[in-house]
Amino acid sequence: MANLTGSAFVQQLLVRESARLRFEPARTGVLSWNTHACSGLLEFRLLRAGQAQGEWLPLAEWHPGGAKSFSPQHEGTRVDVDVITAAQPFDGIDVRARDVEFELLAFAAPMRARASLPYAGDALILDVPPRSQYANAQGERGWCSPTSLAMIHAYHGIEHSIEQTAREVFDRAYNGTGNWSFNVAYSGRLGLRGVVGHLRNLDHAQRLIERNLPPAISYSWRDGELPGAPLAHSDGHLAVLCGFTRDGDCAMNDPAAPNVRVVYPRAAIESLWQRNGGVAYVIAPVGIEYADVLASA
Repeated sequence: MANLTGSAFVQQLLVRESARLRFEPARTGVLSWNTHACSGLLEFRLLRAGQAQGEWLPLAEWHPGGAKSFSPQHEGTRVDVDVITAAQPFDGIDVRARDVEFELLAFAAPMRARASLPYAGDALILDVPPRSQYANAQGERGWCSPTSLAMIHAYHGIEHSIEQTAREVFDRAYNGTGNWSFNVAYSGRLGLRGVVGHLRNLDHAQRLIERNLPPAISYSWRDGELPGAPLAHSDGHLAVLCGFTRDGDCAMNDPAAPNVRVVYPRAAIESLWQRNGGVAYVIAPVGIEYADVLASA
């Protein structure tokens, strides 16, 4: 069993069956994995003071016919689809999956948010191909998560339809396509390196964009909170942050917007995103590093 220490974000590459990830104490976070194994059952247990606590709990199972999450609850630990939460802080996590070789295992816990600095610089906008979440989607809400993922894949040179992406990330237990861990796991199956991360603010996200890594960010809003939003309100949405205008506002590929590419006020996006823990999908071709950005305070 391999061991790794870190802060709000830790990852390990090339893991055979099991690993131990260590980090600063947290109460909640998301586990990510990338593997080409066609089937597996992933389990976890939490650590406190470096010692295993409680039983092994199932987190996810996949096979060629599909995938499903588990939402176990045991002695103060619970899982809500993709988010692990504990009543008492934990400082590590053991992960295992028999006969599975992982290209990547990672754990991310929320960081303490702070306001970004006033933007200073020229426009910095990545040319992420636009995709609409309503293209052949079922239902009026569409598929914001797999559409955002498909846009990032296309930016990195991998074209797959939104329909195929939605099928691949579908969670049979959650009955939807919004399982964060399943989305980045699909990126891993395509040969990329994908993780769920937590970022502090837009300055933090800018460091990824400067490495040509557009993140998909998760946020929600109520009536009047997001000027120019395509919907009056949303309890959970994903869009791709492509960069910043000269004024520092957010150039985004919003899969729910009629023309997809939109510009939203910097302060509004940052506030709404931070309210959701600064959650992001970070997807990179092999060889482009990002772990140092995600782990930085």
